[in-house]
Amino acid sequence: MTETSLPTLPPPGEREPSRARSLHLPVLQEPCGLGFASPPRHETLQDGHQRTITYLRISLTDRCNYRCTYCMPSEGIELVPKADILRLPELEEIVSALIRVGVRRVRLTGGEPTVRKDLVDLVARLAGLGLADLSLSTNGQRLTELAQPLRRAGLHRINVSLDTLDAARFRRVTRRGQLAQVLAGLEAVRAAGFRHTKMNTVAMRGFNDDEVATLCRYAFERDFIPRFIELMPIGEGTLGYPGTFLPTTELRQILRREFGSLCALSAAEDRPPGVGPARYVGVSYQGQPRRVGLISAVSEPFCDSCNRIRLSATGSLHTCLAYDDATELADLLRSQDPALREPLARQRALRDRIQTVLQRKRSGHAFTSAGCGGPAKHMVAIGG
Repeated sequence: MTETSLPTLPPPGEREPSRARSLHLPVLQEPCGLGFASPPRHETLQDGHQRTITYLRISLTDRCNYRCTYCMPSEGIELVPKADILRLPELEEIVSALIRVGVRRVRLTGGEPTVRKDLVDLVARLAGLGLADLSLSTNGQRLTELAQPLRRAGLHRINVSLDTLDAARFRRVTRRGQLAQVLAGLEAVRAAGFRHTKMNTVAMRGFNDDEVATLCRYAFERDFIPRFIELMPIGEGTLGYPGTFLPTTELRQILRREFGSLCALSAAEDRPPGVGPARYVGVSYQGQPRRVGLISAVSEPFCDSCNRIRLSATGSLHTCLAYDDATELADLLRSQDPALREPLARQRALRDRIQTVLQRKRSGHAFTSAGCGGPAKHMVAIGG
């Protein structure tokens, strides 16, 4: 593939070209006051389709030091006031409440979570709660300084976004990132003793489809797990580029062409730590089986096994990434109601509200490869 076949990305500071607005699924207004009918008491969180919720993704901030083309507009987004962002004790209280009903895995996301100054303190607080898995998703820009402190604070795992190993392409897709700094951050992750590090790549036809094998080899040689993510129509579907969607079926074809037949993995090899949506295939590299993760929300939806909910930086609960509707939790944490003065009372109220909202969690989404069926919200505001 020649460089001239790459999609044209605007230089830093330029506005994205305007496009027709995507179709959206209806937005349902979820009630968020204290007036819910009394929900049933519960020992585990289950939605209305009997899916058990064990995984919480927390967006720590809507700020980011990058402007990735598929994640946010070049001019950025309207940021929420810092006073509205949940504080450490509030985040700890929500996680504590959910641990009591079976949530055992938490992933910290953004925006870019490493721009939050109290990140290491938060990790230490959450690690002390006894979670089975506490992980972080990051663009890697600040890992050279943060990998060791995060490890000491009790973080279990790190996922790093890396869409290309070409410095010029990296600058184009991130608009301001520094590839060398991210690669150094990945080395810092290894030096800090983190294992099962996942390297996440958004797969885009005409941009990095010629680097699939190169990215895999880079990961294999450093004991990282490469994962390829289908481009999703988040942000009104306007941040993708026509023709750039690369389905998982073609990714499998690329892997077969580069590494030979996809090989079977044992049960232990098939599921590395974590409970996310990736499906893993095996390839042979230097005579050894290696895992490659494929996250195919558009072409091969995994909604029937959904086990997660998402919390925004301001305390909005999202039961599905694909919809704009959300339910507020911050009002419970900051309520002046005497009945909610005690922490245990607030935690019961949090769990009851979340369980009630989960009864309306949809069975699935309607993402399409044409860029329709997605929400208006931007990925940077909810953390993916």
